[in-house]
Amino acid sequence: MDQSTVISELAAEYTGIEGFYFLSTRGEFGYIAADRRCYIKETFAQIDDPDFLAQHPRFVEELHHFTHDLNVLKVHYLGSHEPDVELGYLRPTNEGEFPWRSATLVLQKDVLDTLHADYDALLTKGVKDPSQASADNESLEDVRSIHHGLDDLANHQDNFGVYHYFPLLFYWPPSMRAGVRGLAPDVATAPMRILNLMWRPAGSGYGDAGVAHGHRRCTTVFTVLRNNLEDHGAIDRKRRVENRFEIE
Repeated sequence: MDQSTVISELAAEYTGIEGFYFLSTRGEFGYIAADRRCYIKETFAQIDDPDFLAQHPRFVEELHHFTHDLNVLKVHYLGSHEPDVELGYLRPTNEGEFPWRSATLVLQKDVLDTLHADYDALLTKGVKDPSQASADNESLEDVRSIHHGLDDLANHQDNFGVYHYFPLLFYWPPSMRAGVRGLAPDVATAPMRILNLMWRPAGSGYGDAGVAHGHRRCTTVFTVLRNNLEDHGAIDRKRRVENRFEIE
């Protein structure tokens, strides 16, 4: 089966994955174009824009670090299959009775616990308004639509204003996962995984495993990636279910 057919089938099964970043089984970093249902490798066009480079003189250096870190993540995840890289997984469209018409994100418990801790810290500091708690709690659910959930992950900051997450899709096809040891038990029933592109291993320059200290050297790159999610149409808050229904 060729790649275009696989992409088309995944986009049909997991409605809403278009535009979000995807790590292919070939190790390529890109996204699925919504209009063509094909895989487009991210080339970072900004590297050929003299005006952009003049405003961000360290971008080329950051991109070098980013490429290195992405390769480290790929080797770790595809080689060791350790779940510490994962933020959660997707359930197919229409699996379960939910108000959204897209794939469903299910967050890992440790990620959800961190989101709750960060939210509580913002409340304590007075940054969050307690009167908005009911609305904010929708962003602290372990199950939500792909558009809502991946938007929140990509733009989440802790109480110090530091980003720790950037969602990256990866699909374990049956032929690839057959006979592989070390995969999470639910991979067989939920093969579309959400990796953390900001994950860094323990070691020099990174700090503790799973903590995104290393992202600070790639700040501009991640800003570009967040902007690209909107440019690709992946993040469009008008598609959120809470913005399509009004309760009177």
